Amino acid sequence: MDKSKWIPLNDIKDDEEIWAGARVRLYDVGLDTTEKEKDYYEFIISYIYDNNDYLQLTNLTTGKAGYVTFVLEKDLPNNFGLGKTLKYLLGLENAYIKFEFE
Repeated sequence: MDKSKWIPLNDIKDDEEIWAGARVRLYDVGLDTTEKEKDYYEFIISYIYDNNDYLQLTNLTTGKAGYVTFVLEKDLPNNFGLGKTLKYLLGLENAYIKFEFE
């Protein structure tokens, strides 16, 4: 799997490790745009200060940047979430992920 490109969340294995630094896009969010491919929110997965149980999905989209919209439960005692948890959180339709590392 080419992890340098946007991957449909549906193609991610349930046991895939979802680490801080990965980015997520949700398309068809209803932004006022004439270009369908620009109708998305983009999030970065990051750690939460002084919280060892969850990761946060922080919005990076202009006008929404900084909003923490979702929290992803970690697969304790590990420091990552699982693909199945992210799928449950976001759903499979219009959701994509991009890993920033190998």
